[in-house]
Parts: sequence; C-alpha cells; structure tokens
Amino acid sequence: MLHFNPAVKIKFQYALEIRMNPRERCIKSIEFEEIDRVPTVFRARPEVISLLEEHLNVKGFDNICSKLDVDVRFAPAISLTGGYIPKGVEVKEGPYEAAYTIGWSGEYELRKDRWGIISKWSSKTYTYQYVDHPLKTIDVEDYVWPEVNEESFELVKKYRAENEDFCVYGGVIHLFEIAWQLTGFNELMVMMRRNDPRIGKILDTLNDIRLKQAKMLLEAGVDIVYDGDDVGAQNTMIISPVLWRRFLKPRYKLLSDLIHSKGKYFFFHSDGWIEPIIHDLIEIGVDVLNPVQPETMDPVRVRELCGSKMAFEGTLSIQKTLPFGSVEDVRKEVRKRIRELGSTGLILGPSHSLQPDTPLENILAIYDTVKRESLKHLSC
Repeated sequence: MLHFNPAVKIKFQYALEIRMNPRERCIKSIEFEEIDRVPTVFRARPEVISLLEEHLNVKGFDNICSKLDVDVRFAPAISLTGGYIPKGVEVKEGPYEAAYTIGWSGEYELRKDRWGIISKWSSKTYTYQYVDHPLKTIDVEDYVWPEVNEESFELVKKYRAENEDFCVYGGVIHLFEIAWQLTGFNELMVMMRRNDPRIGKILDTLNDIRLKQAKMLLEAGVDIVYDGDDVGAQNTMIISPVLWRRFLKPRYKLLSDLIHSKGKYFFFHSDGWIEPIIHDLIEIGVDVLNPVQPETMDPVRVRELCGSKMAFEGTLSIQKTLPFGSVEDVRKEVRKRIRELGSTGLILGPSHSLQPDTPLENILAIYDTVKRESLKHLSC
C-alpha cells in the first residue's frame, strides 16, 4: 500500500484508456491506488427507496443504484433460522432480525424477534424501543440460539455471478449489539466488569455464527465482508476501550483473519466517536472504516491518525447536511471530502441509511456532484 502523506493528494487519472468498472474502482481505492473517479455507495430506509423508485421510474434497490451510477452492491443476507419465531406468523421488521407481533401497548406495537428480544414500535413512525431481553429470564444454557440458514448460500452465489462487475458486500450479524440486546445493556456491562463466565459463552456463540456466515460469503465470492457493531456515541464511547480490547477485539481479529485468508477485505462499521480504538482497528486488520461520522469525528483528523492503513466509506452527514442543508451545501460537502481526504482511499456516500426526511434533490446531488467532478477532470 502507498504511505499516505496528508500534504500530497494523489491525482485522479481520468484518461479514457484507464476507465474502470465499479469493482476495480472500489478495490483500487481500498488499496490506495490510482483510480478514475471516487467510487460511491448508497444506503436508505425503505421509505426513501420507494420515493426514488417513483422519481427515477425504476423498481428495486439495485436499479436505483444503476441510475445513480453507484459502485457498491449488497448481497442477500446469509439469513438465520430457528430461534424464537413460531411457524406461520406474519414476519415483520425487527431491530436486527425478523420479528412478529405479540400485542399492543397503547399506540405501540410489541414485537418479538428471532433472538427473543421484545421491542415496541410506534404506530406513527418506524422507530422502536427495547422492552425485554431474553437472557434476563432464560439461563444461557437453556437459551435457543438461532442457526445459520444454509440455503442462503445459493442466493449469494447467484447474486455475485449476476453482479460480477460490481463491488459486492456481504454482512455478518453484530457481536456487541446482539450481546447487549440479549442481556440488557447495563447487565452486559456488569457482566464484563465482573468477568462473568456467561459472557464468554454469549460472545463465542455469536462469533461462531458470524464466522460461519463469513465463510459462506467468502465461498460465494463477495469482495468485502462487513461487520457493524456500534460502540460509539456522539462524543464518547459507550463501552470503555479497556473492555472493548478485552472482550471484543480478539473476536473481531478471528473474523478479520478469516477474511484475509481468502484475499478479501474486512469492513468495520461503528457509529459515533471511536478515536481511542482507531489504532486497534488497524492492528486487527480493518481495511475499510465506516462511517467516519462527521458530526462526531473529523474525517481529516481520522485520516491523519490512520494514513493509508484504512480506507474510509461513507463520511457524508445524514444528521445535518443531507436532511437539512441545501443542494449547494451537499455539493460543497462532497467536494470537501474529495479535496481533503484525497482522491483514493474513499468510497463516498451517506454515513448511514438515508432517512425519510431527506429531500430527494439532496440525495441526487451527491451522485451528480461526483459525476461532475469526474467530467471536470476528464475535460482538463
């Protein structure tokens, strides 16, 4: 990999003879090599996807991506089976897994998901709160763990074959987030501080599921395995770096080693402020860091901390600029990211799923500005 010098920007090479397909563009950017333009990614809530389908006169997430000239594609999930979903129920959205309705509490719908976690959902929005955590009342030894659905493999393999020119991501379940949703957040923190023997059982079982999902994704041919595990809040970490290093870091390392053994890339997501563990993420082999949330961390400072050891993905503000800024504000932020972070080592896009209050013109401005920057350099 190139050694990053913040004072030197690697210039785009827009000569027509080196135009790249989306997969090549993303991989070369992750490797901090010269690229023809900054690659892009798109994420959005279902409500936003429906509006874009109507506006762009297309159907389906991938067709929206094609219209926007987005480089990344998301493989179908290696899904789970079993657990606490009864047969024959109407399956609905859960916090992280499929769920079903178990009752109502005023204006809130109560749902129980595959993990046995109960949440309440507002009848007016898609937002939810946690109500109950199964390992508060079920002994770890008696808990019914979901299992990996082996039938998912063929769907991912087929998707990879149909999207060979694109950079295809495939995801695994969360480690820290699912663990605390099973036990309750405060309860998990106490277990960690006391080094409760149950914590090893919980984290190891979850990580075994993750490793099995990753093996299937890698065998199916995805380019990037992504792992999302929020450990940051707006201005602090929600778990101490000491506990993070003791309980989570070694298990992330197992996943990273597996991914790299197959010559693929490890993508790590955490919202919020996570500066204290940036060098730890480099140490375990994270190739792509997402979202580098600009409301909580300065992307330029994080680039200075990690140089060319980790590429960035995301970086555009979904809390401020995209929902509340003007089209010109969005264009300025896109140009600012490219100018300040360099023209490689970046897959540009929203820092998380675009929310329903995001104006369509602001969404379109992201991808239009990237195209304009490409054409501007091409004409030079």
